[in-house]
Amino acid sequence: MAGLPGAGKTTLAGSLGCALGWHVIDKDKRKQEMMKQGDDDDTSGRRAYDLSFAKAREMLSIQRTSVILDSAALQRFILASARDIVSSVENARLKVILCVADRDLRNDRLRKRPAQITTIRVDPFSIIDYLQHFEHLPSDKLTLFTHIPLEECRAQAIDYLKT
Repeated sequence: MAGLPGAGKTTLAGSLGCALGWHVIDKDKRKQEMMKQGDDDDTSGRRAYDLSFAKAREMLSIQRTSVILDSAALQRFILASARDIVSSVENARLKVILCVADRDLRNDRLRKRPAQITTIRVDPFSIIDYLQHFEHLPSDKLTLFTHIPLEECRAQAIDYLKT
């Protein structure tokens, strides 16, 4: 999963996880847990990614089950790490879903959810600006505009994941 806060990543990841029986790895939850234990923002962010990647590798290689990594995926190292994991596991495939919502919808969603600590300071005004932050993602990604009902988003995502 990729996209900015409020784009619908976590909601869609949870829905897909339930529908497909896949484990959802929520990087933000891991980060929050570490910050509650006293880690600073930078340390907890990097450790949360390390733990998330380790869990993904374990689930794919040892448990032989699919996973959903719920992350903004703004930094290139995230995609590089995911590719490294997938290349090390026989028959594994990397599928990227970019969740997109306009600024007003994202901000409305963020106001309605419990406050979270985030280091993401990107708040593009237009969809074109939004998409520029994700040009590093694979060309075969699914770009999913999440202003439509969750059921439609999930159906489109499942169709993409089956290909």
